[in-house]
Amino acid sequence: MVVFWQQNHQTCLDWPVQVFSTVPLIPNLTSLVQHDFNVGTFAQFGDPFLSIHFNHRTDFYNASHLRIRQQLDAENFVDPFMLVDGDTAQSHAIWDVTTTDDSYELSDCWSPPVTYPGENFTLWQSHVLIQDYPRQYQLISSGDIGFEDTIPAGRYDPYDPHDPQIPPYTEGHDYATKEGAQNINSATINATFSEVMYTDDPSITHRMLNPPPQWAVALKPRPARMAGLVSPRPNTTYIYEWSFWFRDEPPQPGEVIQLNAQYDWDSPRWPRPGVVGPFPGPTASLALGAGISRGPRVSSSQQCFRRKLGRPGLVMPGRNAVRAGTRDGAAAA
Repeated sequence: MVVFWQQNHQTCLDWPVQVFSTVPLIPNLTSLVQHDFNVGTFAQFGDPFLSIHFNHRTDFYNASHLRIRQQLDAENFVDPFMLVDGDTAQSHAIWDVTTTDDSYELSDCWSPPVTYPGENFTLWQSHVLIQDYPRQYQLISSGDIGFEDTIPAGRYDPYDPHDPQIPPYTEGHDYATKEGAQNINSATINATFSEVMYTDDPSITHRMLNPPPQWAVALKPRPARMAGLVSPRPNTTYIYEWSFWFRDEPPQPGEVIQLNAQYDWDSPRWPRPGVVGPFPGPTASLALGAGISRGPRVSSSQQCFRRKLGRPGLVMPGRNAVRAGTRDGAAAA
């Protein structure tokens, strides 16, 4: 029996991204944001890697992004947050508001940012399609990309904190479609020896990693179909349908084998995109260890992260940048 690893479910519910708004969060608006966010976390497969929490703050209505950031800093909330504005309902985009710390990565590799009279700090933020926000958050948190990668230097150098950034940032994929989500989201599972197949075909293994693994493993067609997952198609070398195996010898009879498998977009087991599906039990806890053969290592893109950036003068855990050269003076409201 295929057993799903419940990697994200509770952790990401415990640490949601906070959502604030410069306009009233009416039900139609929150439903739109939640729907697009669910699409971006592949929530239909029952284990979204990120969640959100809406904060109804009437004191933030019509406020500047900088004032909201500074007010939250004063309340000792220093995490990045999502900011909904008056254009969100039409643009399907929000603002990823990060920090006012001028030692942020952009200041080291770009021209000095544009400054405005009365504003003694630069607010670093990016305008992002809601569908793209979860993956952007995930990649920045894991260190796979930097915040500067979400604001193309050729267009926004020097960085202007008041730039409307239109059109908003996107990776160019529609995650509500099979084609847009292809190769991005997968499940980590346990399977028995009789449920898997393996190969040392170099046309597959040599395209996975460098140096390549000795073996690649995958689910056989029948257990994959029953679990709502993908099995490699006959006579193809499509590497995303295989999972790399780090041991020198192939899987052995009697072992419980851990591997990654893509979700089958067309399986009737999953609801439509934007709807949160039930977790596809049975499940295994990540605390389990005994008796499991781990071919693949769980990648950073399959874990839940918290982004900690901070305000000027505050050193936060996990920061890549050290504060240096923040302009003096309090910012105007």
